[in-house]
Amino acid sequence: MENPDALFHPFIATDAKKNWEGYTSPRMDYFGGDIPGDDFNAGFLVATKEGYMDIPHIHDGADNFFILTGPDLTDVFHSPFEVVMLLGDSPTEMEAYRITKPSVVKVPAGTWHCPLYYKTIHGGINTIMWYAGKSTGRVYPDENHPGEIRYEKDNWVRPCVKDPDKLCTWCGACFTQTEEHVREYVRPFFENAVKTTKYADCILELKPKAHKLGSEVRSPHIACLGSEELPGLDRQFSINIIDGPCTLGDEVMSNGRASEYLWFSGADAVDPWHSFDAEIEVMLGQDPEHMEPVRFSRPGVIALPPGYWRGEVRVLRAGKPVCFIPWYQSKKPRYKVTQKAFGGEKVLVYGDRDTIAAPTESDEVYLQLER
Repeated sequence: MENPDALFHPFIATDAKKNWEGYTSPRMDYFGGDIPGDDFNAGFLVATKEGYMDIPHIHDGADNFFILTGPDLTDVFHSPFEVVMLLGDSPTEMEAYRITKPSVVKVPAGTWHCPLYYKTIHGGINTIMWYAGKSTGRVYPDENHPGEIRYEKDNWVRPCVKDPDKLCTWCGACFTQTEEHVREYVRPFFENAVKTTKYADCILELKPKAHKLGSEVRSPHIACLGSEELPGLDRQFSINIIDGPCTLGDEVMSNGRASEYLWFSGADAVDPWHSFDAEIEVMLGQDPEHMEPVRFSRPGVIALPPGYWRGEVRVLRAGKPVCFIPWYQSKKPRYKVTQKAFGGEKVLVYGDRDTIAAPTESDEVYLQLER
């Protein structure tokens, strides 16, 4: 049996952008790759001053998603921020969308986007990004040949933002510009912005939702049902703030053919390490008869492959509020596989009948009784 402890992955504290003055460092990242074939990766990228992310580009083989919130996840619906997202069919004529509420933005493959303008900062703006699909790098407009594009996969390097005669080295100097320089750079994009709203449906505001998780979990919380709310969104998630010891869930279950990631961090996105002070335990196993506890006291992700089983999430101690984000990797409505006893024999119970690929005789008996 695989050691369940190996399914817990502490967050990477990367200083890759330590020279990028406009962002916090170290940055919290999880680059995935622990479940073969899964494209999950995420992290807190927090802007702390007025600035912008990237220049206009597209991803030719992948949708790009952004979750945007203020820095204080304990009060996420009242943590103020303002960003402007540019989306369009051309790198010089894009639609400009002002976002001031927690939101998910979908950038369809082949759609021009950026710069993402971090306009109004109140302590920080938290950005969680991921790709859905396969991409071999960004595609940029060729500044020297209008109408032509250049591919990173062809070993082409984008020009420096501050000096177009030089190549970008990702030094971060463009993130140390003054507010005047930032505004000078983004001004032409707004002056040339088109008045159409073709991409308005690519932005989903994450509105407050009530829950039944217990008194130790703040309510309302963020809960996104994936493609049911935003067509093309390839996963479902919720952002939960836990204030004290509690147990979430009440049965041993599996997600069947979908993978799941359980994210635990501090609730201050600016400093998610030092704002984490908790001890958590989750029962994990390859089947419901062989479960072992995994206990940890540092921020990280539990990566559960399809078919793996887990028990409830037990928060044993919470010295500070805990940010718990379960990510469910499926566009379909969530289902669970659980276990019940029938006639003295344990059988599997499927929450979604379509997921039964090869039911056993016991499965069929149980299902026939339900019919």
